[in-house]
Amino acid sequence: MSGWAAYITNLTAASSHIQKAAIVGFPDAAVWARSEGANQFQATEAELKTLVSGFNNPMEVPARGADLEGVHYIVPRADEKVIFGKQGKSGFFAVKTAKAVLVAIYKGESAEGSEVRAAVEKLAEYLASTGY
Repeated sequence: MSGWAAYITNLTAASSHIQKAAIVGFPDAAVWARSEGANQFQATEAELKTLVSGFNNPMEVPARGADLEGVHYIVPRADEKVIFGKQGKSGFFAVKTAKAVLVAIYKGESAEGSEVRAAVEKLAEYLASTGY
């Protein structure tokens, strides 16, 4: 699925606060595309499988939190479409479509987080409209 890298480029360009991003399959958590280079998205297969499976039982996710790239995030919000994690001045948004989960790790406070969430949800809406 080589064309997926363009979506990562567009997502990271949509907000300067996005540090790393990936698109993974749902429900298998296979990586379709990820940010590369100095900002390479490096979450492990196990971390991604746990995160993606959280969409099956989102009410359980806040109690256990979420791990990405070896960082443990508290999860103040999780539902069937969005999982939000926070750790100090960084966080992540994972947004689910029918066939994929978009993940963006960012640095910043609430205003920056809102901008990142909007960017991830906008791309997720687009992908959902195309059948993904």
